[in-house]
This record gives sequence, structure tokens and C-alpha cells, in this order.
Amino acid sequence: MKRFQQHIAVLAAVLFAAGCADTYVEEYVPEAPVIESFAPASALSGEDTPIVITGRHLHAVTSASIGGREVRILERVSNTQLSIVATRDARTGPVELVNAVGKAVSGETLTIRYPVPVIHAEALPGQADMFGELTLKGEYMAVVRKVIFTPEGAGQGREAEILSQDAAEVVIRVPYVETPQARITLRYDEADAEVESPLDGAPQIGIVRLVPTLDALAFDRLIVGRITTLTGTNLDQITAVRVGGVAANIASQSASQLRFTVPMVEGFEEGDANATTLAIDYFDDFESATLSETIPATVLSFKIWEGITTFCQNFACQRLESFFSPETGVVYHNSRWRTEVDPVSYAKLGATCSKNNIPSVTEEEYNSVAPYFFFNGNTGTQGTANYCTLQLNSPAGSNGQLKNFSFENKSGSAYRLLPGNGYGTPALTFRYLDPAAPNEKELADKVRNLDFLTIDEATFPIDTEQKTVAGVNLKTPVGSTNSSIWAPGIFTPGVESLSTPVDAVLLVLYYNYKGMTDDALANVKRIGFIHIVSADYRPLNGTAPALSGVTFNVYWQKDDYKY
Repeated sequence: MKRFQQHIAVLAAVLFAAGCADTYVEEYVPEAPVIESFAPASALSGEDTPIVITGRHLHAVTSASIGGREVRILERVSNTQLSIVATRDARTGPVELVNAVGKAVSGETLTIRYPVPVIHAEALPGQADMFGELTLKGEYMAVVRKVIFTPEGAGQGREAEILSQDAAEVVIRVPYVETPQARITLRYDEADAEVESPLDGAPQIGIVRLVPTLDALAFDRLIVGRITTLTGTNLDQITAVRVGGVAANIASQSASQLRFTVPMVEGFEEGDANATTLAIDYFDDFESATLSETIPATVLSFKIWEGITTFCQNFACQRLESFFSPETGVVYHNSRWRTEVDPVSYAKLGATCSKNNIPSVTEEEYNSVAPYFFFNGNTGTQGTANYCTLQLNSPAGSNGQLKNFSFENKSGSAYRLLPGNGYGTPALTFRYLDPAAPNEKELADKVRNLDFLTIDEATFPIDTEQKTVAGVNLKTPVGSTNSSIWAPGIFTPGVESLSTPVDAVLLVLYYNYKGMTDDALANVKRIGFIHIVSADYRPLNGTAPALSGVTFNVYWQKDDYKY
């Protein structure tokens, strides 16, 4: 009876396995692998011809080597057969197989033969762009270790970057070459020695050197902080713009145009009595050219930050760099908000204001936080109409926005800047300069053209009785303003619109620790201007543009108003 029950159990197991296609029973490996033979007895280095190994316990082999160098397992055919290939790292010696239990070493030696790679010169193009891709066709190309371009007349060349290769071809990126002609040689292995094909008789190719050519400078003076434009041809080959030896930040670059921010140079003083050099590096900094031996440079008496981009709040945003301070000129990653941007707000969990833009912290606490602002995606209703806009915000202008920003690309309250509603510390307000109003358009154009030398109470006077700044009415300044105001009709709610020109100018007021009390203009510490240049309007799930990026310029007062 007992034997009969065992037969039934075995039959049930077989039927169950046969009836369930997804059933998998892991094979138990009781012993180390055993190598009985392999064929062929020799192989070309780097060739994909299979070397078939016969033996036992081969199904679960985890690694293989030839001559002590690991090679690729091509196929685990069965428990008694395995195939490998002699990659270019293989060396003459025994075959070794390893599994979870142990290893096997063959009694015979597998001989590795080393072929000489050859470029098919007739398949080469007449010329190739320097730093461009080039395909070299030939024989035994899989064993190539390096591709060397030697300039005409030189005895030593430079290594090209290998992008891909197989037995029939190598795809490389052409390196820097000083001359219009170069010879191509190959380096490859012969056992443990690296050898190079002869330079004499090596195939030759023309090198297209796309040397940058600059138009006449469209400016006769550099202004520190300004984005300045160079035009010409092959400007995409430029790797650095240097002012007085200091590398400038390149804001954008194409073959015909390069825009850079003029850096501050040691020794520059405020005013227009500075002079410096202007130069470019190109071809991966191998070559350079001086555009001007002496060019005047101006350091204005206010702060200039141009070509700034910040991003909106959702954790799914590609970049979590949402906060900009016009005082420091830094775009802060959201992860720095708690420790560097606004530690006062974080310590008080957002309880820093009694209401919008009216701080409830000490003067010392307030002044310890540099002014900053941010953009967010906003939805709501105005009357009977729904809106879906980009919103420019003061940290102390809304108690419901900071909690929506994440400091990691993860959802959940644990990754929010604030766990709940709460204000930031600095109080700012914004006033869109409406081009339909002549005096506001005039002021906005001055900002666009940088047609002023300073930002102070004389140039932009504040009239606390009339509630104006530089003649612009400020009876109702706001702590947040939507793109429906400063970009009317530009964005369609729910429809992605990338690199969209905006060209909006806003006046910014930064208040002292008293904030927006009844006599708010008397509390203004500094003013500045934001010129919103463009935006990547990117809605989230077809609603709020919480994935957007905004690019802008900022011009900011250096010293407090003196009333």
C-alpha cells in the first residue's frame, strides 16, 4: 500500500508540472563542474567563434576564463555542454569554469592566436570632421585597443575615443589634430604586449578643422553680470570664453551664436574705469584666440543676474531647483531650503508671519534670511472661469505653497519642505509693468535695455504719500502674481509650450522685518526688477503647470534705501 501511494504522489507532481507552463523547479547542483574536453584547441583573440566545452554539471556555471582571464559565456547548452568565446582579454592557458560549488580546470591548454587588424583604406572617406564620428572598416577589428591619429609630419599622435566595435568595424570619435591631414594607426595585443601598426604606409585621411570665425564685436564694452553675444561661424567649437583669464559661464551656444555672462575679475572696481582682455578657447581647449587685447569693462553699482532658470514644484519635475535669491545670485536646490535658504521658517514650521507679508519674527531672525522668490503651478477659479497658471511668489506671500515643494524626486509628506501650511520669512511684493501704460512701458524698456547706472532712492524714488515707486502706482502691491497678468494670452491651460517667449518686466519690493503694514512703502529695504524672458510651460496631468521652468534676468539694489 505504501509503494502505491508513492507512485500516486510522483504522478501528481508530474501532471502538475506539465499543466502549469509557469512552473519552475530550480536545478540543484550537487558538484563542482567537470571539464572533459573542449574544441577547437585554438582560437583567434576577439573572435566570436564558439569554443564548445563538454563535461558535467555545466548548466549552472557562473563564470569562465581562459588563461586566467575572464571570457564571455556564449550559451549554456545543457548540463553536459557549454560554449564560450575567446574575447580579446583571453590568454593562452587552461580553461576554467566556476559554479556555486567549486571550479574545474582543464588538463589541456587552449592556444590564443593574435590576428593583426587591418583597416580597409579604400573604404575610408576622403575627409572627416574633427570631433565627428568616423567608421573604420577592416579585418579583425574586435582586437583593436586604441585608434591613433598622427598629424602630418608629426611622430606622435592622439588617441580617438572608441564608440563601438566588432570584428568588421570600429566606430570612433576623431580626436584633436593640428593639421589638415593625419595617418591612422591601430594598437592591439600580442599576448601581454600592446603593439601598434606601422606609421609608414598607414592609411591617410583629411581632417576638417572647423575653426571658429568671429564677426566684428557688436559691443565696445563689457558689463559684469550681463549676458553678452558673440556671432560668427563654427562657434559651437568654442569650449571657453575668458575675460581677464576668468572663464565665463556660457548661457547658450550654436554654430552661429554664443551667449556668455561677463564674470567678475579680480582687480575690477565699481565704475567704468576697468580694462581687460577677451579671448576664446576652442577645439577642447587645445587652441585659443584673443578677440581683444584691451576692452573696457564696467562694474555697475547694482547686482545683475542674467539667464537664470528655476523650476516649479512637483516631485516629478526633472530639476528640483526652485528658489532664487537676488541677493546672492544663487539658484538653490530644494534640498537646501531647510538649511540654507530659509532655516528660520523651517525651525518655526512656517509660523513666521501673522498674515501675508507681515513677519512675526525678530529683526535679527528676519535679516538672517536672504530675500528669495519662486514660481509654482497654480489652479483655481476667478468668478465662473477656471484658470491654470504659473505663479510668481513671495515666500511670505502665501501660506499654502511651500508645502507643495519636494526636496527629492519622491512623493509623500516626508519629502515636502514643510509638513503643512506655512509662510517663508522674507516679505516681497511684485508689480507687473503694463506696456499699455506709457510710464510703465518706459520703465520696463529701461530695464530691458539696462538704461540706468544704479538702483537707489534718487534713480527710483519712493513716494510714501502718493504710494509710487519711480512714478508707478503701488497702492495695491501683491505677494504673488499669475501668468494671466504678466503673460496674458501666451499659455493655453493644459497645453505644453516649450521655450515660449514672455518678455515681461516686474518691479520687486523687498521689505524690512515690519513687512506690509499700513505704511508699507516706508518699510521697503531694497527694490529690483525681474525680466521674465521665457518659460517651458509644462502642465502636470493636463492641469497645473507644476513641471515648468522659467528663465529670467534680475537687477537688484546693492544697498538699502536711505529715507
